[in-house]
Amino acid sequence: MRSFFLLFLLFSSLFLTAGIFTSSQVQGQNQDVYQLMMEGLAWDRSTINVLLVTPNNESWWNPVYINSTLRAIGQWNDAIQSFAFNNTQYAYLVALKLVPTVSNESRPGFNIYVNWTQSTIANSIDDIGLTTLSSEGNAITDCNINLATHSSHGDALADGDEQNIALHEFGHSLGLGHSNYTGDAMYPALTLLGPPKLLSTLDLYGIAASFAWMSFQFSFYPVSDWLSGDTLFMPSSEYQALPVSAQNARPQTFQNNPTVQNIVLIGEILLHPDIIVLIIFFAAIYVVIAIVHPRKKAQAPNPPQ
Repeated sequence: MRSFFLLFLLFSSLFLTAGIFTSSQVQGQNQDVYQLMMEGLAWDRSTINVLLVTPNNESWWNPVYINSTLRAIGQWNDAIQSFAFNNTQYAYLVALKLVPTVSNESRPGFNIYVNWTQSTIANSIDDIGLTTLSSEGNAITDCNINLATHSSHGDALADGDEQNIALHEFGHSLGLGHSNYTGDAMYPALTLLGPPKLLSTLDLYGIAASFAWMSFQFSFYPVSDWLSGDTLFMPSSEYQALPVSAQNARPQTFQNNPTVQNIVLIGEILLHPDIIVLIIFFAAIYVVIAIVHPRKKAQAPNPPQ
């Protein structure tokens, strides 16, 4: 029984550690009302040119991340068109689009620049995506998106995770802040190897607010006439996920299968130096007790006849 308990403790510790490595949760969200923060900044153009700068000479670089990011851009274009078509009051959004270009070097003349780095970003060990906006007044002048290719523990991110991360960061590049709903693409925490993120009506209401100047009712300035308030609210009953085309959906490949990804993740975690030390520690305790326990049993007096 004691041996079984030690084995249970060992494997419970490993799976608990895996859970800590792959997910984050925020407590206390309101399930009745979903909220989306706004950056208070907006683009003064409807065609936004995006340059994806690939680090081809780096040993850690995987070209699959180009496709991941292009699909994320395509998801935004799909959602914008669907939302504009189904909501006539926001039909002006039909002119809004992200136009991507891929290059192995940075070039002038683009609005959004996407770069990749191997390690996590900024001062936080958990930042796997970072968007930096530059502006003049309320008008965004340019944007830089940095995407990590590896987690804080050195594990390469899956293709689907990279798409989810890029989808979130492009939301920031379009003027959106964070949502309080865990299922939303703009929620600030990501569960690695989780399901594909879908854009929502809440996200697109935020886009409609940021680009309201595109309607005939407004010109870009003064910004205060059409970009007011820093938070959007939506009853959960009105929240809907927006469709994504087959072209931009996460590919249904063997590598993208959630079961396969979790097996690979557990293997990577087990091989991580910190976890190996933990395994050796518990294994040593198990061996010591397994050796000592029989000796005590052998020394026990015989029961009376």
